[in-house]
Amino acid sequence: MVYRKTAAISMSVVMCMLVMAGCSTSKEAGQAGTEKPATATSGSGGEVKALKDLKITRLYHGVMEQFKGSDTMNNNKIINKLRENSGFNIQYESLPNENPSQKTSIIFASGDVPDLIMVNGKSDYFKLAKQGALEPLDDLIAKQIPNLSTMASKESLDALRYEGKVYAIPYRNALKVGNGLIERADILKELNLNAPTTIDEFYSTMKTIKEKKNITPLTMATSSAGSFFDGFFPFSAAFGVSTPTVIKDGKLKFSWVQPEYKEFITTLKKWYDEGLLDPEFAVNKDSKDKLINGTAVFNTLYFSSGIDVDKALQEKKNGGSVQFIAPPVGKNGQSGIQDASISTQYVVVPKQAKNKLGAAQYLNFLYKPETDILINYGIKGEDYTEANGVYTQTKEQSDKISWRSMYGLGDTDFGIDARLKAKSLLPYYEPQLKFKKSREETNFAPSIEAYDTKFTELRNYVEENSMKFIMGKRDLSEFDKFTQEFDAKGGKTAIDALNEWFTKK
Repeated sequence: MVYRKTAAISMSVVMCMLVMAGCSTSKEAGQAGTEKPATATSGSGGEVKALKDLKITRLYHGVMEQFKGSDTMNNNKIINKLRENSGFNIQYESLPNENPSQKTSIIFASGDVPDLIMVNGKSDYFKLAKQGALEPLDDLIAKQIPNLSTMASKESLDALRYEGKVYAIPYRNALKVGNGLIERADILKELNLNAPTTIDEFYSTMKTIKEKKNITPLTMATSSAGSFFDGFFPFSAAFGVSTPTVIKDGKLKFSWVQPEYKEFITTLKKWYDEGLLDPEFAVNKDSKDKLINGTAVFNTLYFSSGIDVDKALQEKKNGGSVQFIAPPVGKNGQSGIQDASISTQYVVVPKQAKNKLGAAQYLNFLYKPETDILINYGIKGEDYTEANGVYTQTKEQSDKISWRSMYGLGDTDFGIDARLKAKSLLPYYEPQLKFKKSREETNFAPSIEAYDTKFTELRNYVEENSMKFIMGKRDLSEFDKFTQEFDAKGGKTAIDALNEWFTKK
């Protein structure tokens, strides 16, 4: 589930940083690096040409910790090949892992800005756009970044418009699958049961498992904020309430206060009361062990966790196996899994950047298929082989340049396939691609303060009360009272603000 985060930066800090205009972070010089300030250049005909020096600041990525030996972020064979092929003397820097929003504000306030910088979240992006800190990109996109069409849809760009102009490029997330519904396939086979396809079948299958194995069929780990909705997503989707909002009568409404949500919670309570749902679901921090030990049959896990469970079962040598299955279908034919492809990070060009033209041209270079191959596989003959369009890379070859993907400023299907293949994760990812993905309309909305600032509080309130309803700590007869409390906590104000946008788009 994609949830927005907002970060409030003290105005006094920003004003202080404006005075400290000389501040900048130190950077390591690359093999082709230079510390000489860049200046504008013109061609013989007077046309403006891009500068050669190009500074890029990106969000922290864990692979940055994986450089070994003499390799560094700005001196290794991949970045040197990027310099050679692009013609730009690129220098990468990273925002801190903790509180990148604050560092971003400091950079913009100092005036010493990079040519490209990644911004985390719509709230930060729109704040900068409103402050006039960003370069409008419409003209640069039209003239300099034709390859962007493979990375960003018109809808995703339109969602970033401020006063009619685009000031950011969404960092494309090519990963389409997040959490999925997983089963102990061997136990179902032992009981001569098929994977359930509907909510009713799911219930009857769990009843059979409970009777024949005397175990709790469905486990979940929902102790952390947001994990309730993530975990039960395949089931709430069957009731049409898996996303925060739904469309009814041409308007957005919070799904959590709809009659269908009460029906969903009522179903989970029935499962809980009959011993079909793990009584510890609300306090579990991890539920993989129950799948591995055979004390549960169904669970919702992130797709990459499937291989961990499989390896643990293989070590037991008891014939255990798991597989991801389709989310169950509800009575109205509804079903779905999470859409993991929504962009929550953005690439922007600061208004004060020295090399705006170069920034656009470098982005276009990054979005070329040839560059995509370099960033995801490395150098042909050294890091991989290719024959008839088939790329072969051993795990050892991939691990030696595990940091390579940090140089991309947007992901591709080709890149995701390469990395998942190297980690043997495709068997857990590809089967889920065919399942319907639930769409959340607010992912395509601009930053709306009344919604953004209240969302986390509202979500947490709904999670807390949903679990109370399921476990009998609050009676379901109070559901109407719960919806009134939700509205009073800001739910009505938030949805009204959303509809100001939605009904006019």
